[in-house]
Parts: sequence; structure tokens; C-alpha cells
Amino acid sequence: MFKIVKVERVEHWRRFFQLPDSIYRGDPLWTPLPMENQKQMFDPQRNPVLRHVKYECFIAIQDEKTVGRVIAATDDLLEDKQVGLFGGFECINSTDVANELFKAATKSLLDRGKSIIQGPATMNTSQQVGLLVDGFHNPPQMTMPYNPSYYSFLLEDIGFYPLLDLLSYRWQREEEVNRHKLYAVAKRASRIPGIKLRPLNLMDPWGEGKKLAELHNQTMIQQWGYVPMDQEEAASFLAGLRSYTDPEMLFFCEVHGIPVGVCLMMPDLGPRIRASRRFGLPIAIPLRESKSLRVGVLAVAPEYRRRGVAALLIERAILIGYRKGYWRAELSLIMDSNMNMNQIITTTVGSKVIKKFRIYEKTLDSNMRKKL
Repeated sequence: MFKIVKVERVEHWRRFFQLPDSIYRGDPLWTPLPMENQKQMFDPQRNPVLRHVKYECFIAIQDEKTVGRVIAATDDLLEDKQVGLFGGFECINSTDVANELFKAATKSLLDRGKSIIQGPATMNTSQQVGLLVDGFHNPPQMTMPYNPSYYSFLLEDIGFYPLLDLLSYRWQREEEVNRHKLYAVAKRASRIPGIKLRPLNLMDPWGEGKKLAELHNQTMIQQWGYVPMDQEEAASFLAGLRSYTDPEMLFFCEVHGIPVGVCLMMPDLGPRIRASRRFGLPIAIPLRESKSLRVGVLAVAPEYRRRGVAALLIERAILIGYRKGYWRAELSLIMDSNMNMNQIITTTVGSKVIKKFRIYEKTLDSNMRKKL
């Protein structure tokens, strides 16, 4: 038998954070964040989204062993007030355990007036989202979702259904790129009066964070799970990049000093993290030791999307990658419904989909509260 416990005591938190070690013990591709970074997610002093996110965590214990966990979260800024979120899901291959975990999460969300649960999203939709459903053989980059292949079956067995998919693409230096088309479109964009590309100033995360937040709120408003980003959240994100990202890999596209596009690239620290795991060493975050990178953000203001600004950003990203010695890149997470960006990536850049991540949804039965 197993029991579901709400995470409240120090011992519960220890179990919550240590569970992935047992789930992924034999998996050489698992790429965990350093424990300090994991705990930071739950610290209101270091994670500003917790000003508008409320959460409860649950663990499943069987024969004194932790066998599952889940987070039930609500975000006051989500436009759909009926939606609650789940995240941090880890579980042994047991439908019974998964079902009981989500019963606890369901009751938590019903008690907060929610009628729909979506996820994974940890802690909200502006942080880590998606369940890996295809591309398990490709090593994950740091901060990207990774999970056993059976997780999707567990969720679907207990009544979740797919809501949308997010795609990751791989660019490799040796692959053919339709450079003529890309550069022609970029050149056209470069003629826009007052247009300029410039690196972000990571020594001023507060000022740059204001511009990043404003651009985010323009470009993401029509996307699933949109929540507005404020200056403090953007500044905290940029400050976190300062220790391991080359500032040249983070750049704005501005027109007369106003940001209309942004590209944020980070080195892939996955190989170092996996090596640290393999040899039992503390996970270190080194600076500029990777030959692979992740394009984590590529966004263009709506009024400039048909004027070649995306091509201009991609052209700069490729040139920086060449100059810095990067051989490959992962572009993620692109909604499958974002036809414009997907077309640019496949036809102009020549990249192919290597991973697919899924967001699930389930309608909560209000009568369930009486049974739980």
C-alpha cells in the first residue's frame, strides 16, 4: 500500500527533491539542475513569479520509499481563471500511484475554484513546460523537460488528453541552409529605417529586464498559457544568465531604440552535468565550455513579423555561432500551431524536428470534491 502526503515538513521536502534520483538512476541522459537551482524555484525571495503563483506539493510513499510527486499550482495572472496547473510530476510506472497523486492535486485545485487542470508547467507557464513524448534518444539540454517515455501513458490512463504540442529543432553547422533566401530576407529587414541589432547589457538586468518584459508581453499574448511578465521577473531571469552565458549571444533588434525582436541563446551545459553525475562529482556550471547551444527565445513584435526581422535575428545567431565555435543548436519550444515560425525554421534555416513536448488537459469533476 502507499499513501499520499502533502509536503509540509523538512522530511517531506527532502523526499520531494530526492525522488528523481531514484526514478532516473539508470538513465545516462538525465540532466538535473543543481539542487540549489531546484530549491530556488520554491523560494519567494529568489523566484519572483511566486508573488502571483500559489502551489501545494504532494508525494506518494510506499513501504517507506518515495514513489511519486506532483505540484498543484494556480497563477493569479492566467487569463482563464478556471485553469489550474500541475508540474514537477515524477512517478514510478504505476497508474495507481499516478491516479492517487492527481486525486490530491485535483482536490487542491477544486478547493481553489478551478475546473480544468493543464500541464506540465512548473511552477507556471513562463517556466519549465511540457512533457517529452518524442525524441527520447536526443540528450536534453539544461532546463529542458526530460522524462521516462511511460509518463504520457500514465497521464492518458487517468483521463488526461493532449492539448497542444511544442517542437524542438536541431541546427547543425554541416547541414545545408538556404542561406541565399535567409540573407536576402535579412538584408531587406536591415533597410528598415532606424533598425539596429545590439547585445543585451547584463550589467544592467533591471533596465534590460524592462525592455524584455515589454517585448514578451507583446509577442506572447496570443500564445497558450500567456501570463504577463513584469520587470522584476525579467531582470531575475537575465541575472541568472550572467554566470554562464556569453553576452553576445543575447541581443535585441531595435527600431529607433525600441525593441521589436529578441534572440536569447545559452550554451548547452548538459554534457558537463551528465559527466558530473557519471563520476559522482558536484554539478558545476562552467562558462563557455560547450560546442552546442540552445536558442531559448526568438520573438518578434507582431507588426514586424512580415518584415524579415526574424530572418535578421536568425542570421545574426548563425554568424555568432560560427564565430564562437558552436557546431549545433537546439531551437525550442515552438508551438506546433505557430505556422510562421515553423516555416521559417524548416524552409529557411533547414532545421528538422528532433523532439516533441506535449501539454495535457483534464476537466475536473466538481462532484469529485465530495469523494476525495
